[in-house]
Amino acid sequence: MTSPDPPAGPDGPTVPRLTPHPTAVFFGDSVVTGWNSVSHPRNRFSSLVCEHLRWREASLAADGIGFFCQRGGKLPGGGRSPSCRDTTWLETVLRAEPDVVTICLGLNDAALLPSQRDLVEEAIEHDFAFLVERLPGVPTIVAPYFPALGIGPRFGIIHRLVHDHATRLGLASTDAMSTAIDGNENKLAIDGIHPNDAGHAAIARAMIAIYREMVPDLVPTPPPSGALSSGAPL
Repeated sequence: MTSPDPPAGPDGPTVPRLTPHPTAVFFGDSVVTGWNSVSHPRNRFSSLVCEHLRWREASLAADGIGFFCQRGGKLPGGGRSPSCRDTTWLETVLRAEPDVVTICLGLNDAALLPSQRDLVEEAIEHDFAFLVERLPGVPTIVAPYFPALGIGPRFGIIHRLVHDHATRLGLASTDAMSTAIDGNENKLAIDGIHPNDAGHAAIARAMIAIYREMVPDLVPTPPPSGALSSGAPL
């Protein structure tokens, strides 16, 4: 959130200043929640990023969701139906009044391919178009997570759809989260999918580099140095 424009002075309008601690929204799945793969919530990559960059963290995430997967109404016995027109999560992103948004979705949608590919693609387009229209000028970085790139055809389809729709709408798209792990077993939990503490620290380092490149006005200069209190050095 930027501060309101100050009144014009005798020499013209004053350049508006950013809030001291920008609000960063992380909209995602179990990689953003930390699932059961981190030893403490503060070891999630989003928390590490925000502690390092002095951002306010708004983690809007749930295990198992995607652009399409589990985005609809509740089902008998628990869980949620898929939906390609959901706005509940998106409206929550708006209410957070973010200065920067990171979207980490897509992994769970792969399970619905190939039978529901068209609906998954419609859901991806819907989410991106909604945020572009409703958050003009707010940097939105699309960073889907996969344990490694090229691990299977269904993941490859999701990866391509997410990248193509993001870039077509003018959003930044990066593979930084996936390449930070790159199938390294030492950075993965026992399930071989979710990053562990070391994996989240690696993702945080990779994403901090992305933020410094893409949203330099929101990154402290010089950046804070030293290890974080969680013990996961960046």
